[in-house]
Amino acid sequence: MNKRIRLISYLIGLNEAIQFYPKLKRFYKQALPTNPRIFDVGANKGQSADFFFSIRPDAQITSFEPNPRLFQLLTQKYKGNTNINLVNKGVSQAKQVLTFYINKLDLTSSFEALNPTSKYLAKKAQVMGVKPSEIISETIEIETIALRDYIQEQQITHIDVLKIDTEGHELKCLKGLFPISGCQIDRVQLENHQDDMYQSMDTFESIQAFLLENGYKVEITIKHGFGDFYEMIFKKA
Repeated sequence: MNKRIRLISYLIGLNEAIQFYPKLKRFYKQALPTNPRIFDVGANKGQSADFFFSIRPDAQITSFEPNPRLFQLLTQKYKGNTNINLVNKGVSQAKQVLTFYINKLDLTSSFEALNPTSKYLAKKAQVMGVKPSEIISETIEIETIALRDYIQEQQITHIDVLKIDTEGHELKCLKGLFPISGCQIDRVQLENHQDDMYQSMDTFESIQAFLLENGYKVEITIKHGFGDFYEMIFKKA
C-alpha cells in the first residue's frame, strides 16, 4: 500500500471516528442488551468488532473475513480474546468458490467485479492516484458459505445484530440467510451507497424489499461522515 493510499485510509478512519461512530454508538448504547451476540460479515480490520466491544465488552462476536492477509491481522489482533470467533470464509448465497477482487484500498474489496465505465470508479481512482484499471491489486479464489448453513450447523438460536458490509454483495448474503427457521435475528445493519462502481450492483430498494418480505423494517438511518453513504439498521417487525 503506497503512502497516498495509507493516508486516505487513515483519513477515512479519522472521519468515521468523528462523524459517524458517535451517532451509531448513541443508538446501540440504548438498543443493545448485555452480552449481545453479533455477526460481523466483512470484518476488514475489526472496526465493527472494536466498536461493539467498546459498547458491550461482554459481546459475543462472530467475524467473517475472506481476505487472507486481513484474517491474519485479525488473528493477531484478537489473540487470546475468547469473546470473538474469526471465520476465514466469504459469505454469499451458497457454498461455492467465487473470485474475490482485492482492492488497493482494502475497505472496498468485493466479490463483485468493477464496472470499468463507472464515473464513481474514475473519481475514486483519481483520489487514490491510480488508473481505474489499477484499483484491483489482486484476485483470488475464495470459498464462500451461506449464513443459514453456518447458523444451523452451529445451532445458534438468537443473534442481536447482523452487520453486513460486503461492497455490493449484500443481497446475495441475505439470500443465503433468509428464510431461516430456528434462529431469531433482531436487527440487520447494512451500508447504503447508490453508485455504479460494480458491474452487477443490486439496488438498495431491492435489498430493502427483500428484508421487508422477511419481516424487517427500517429502524434508523445514520449518515457516514463522507460521500453519499448511509448506515441503515433494520429491525424485525
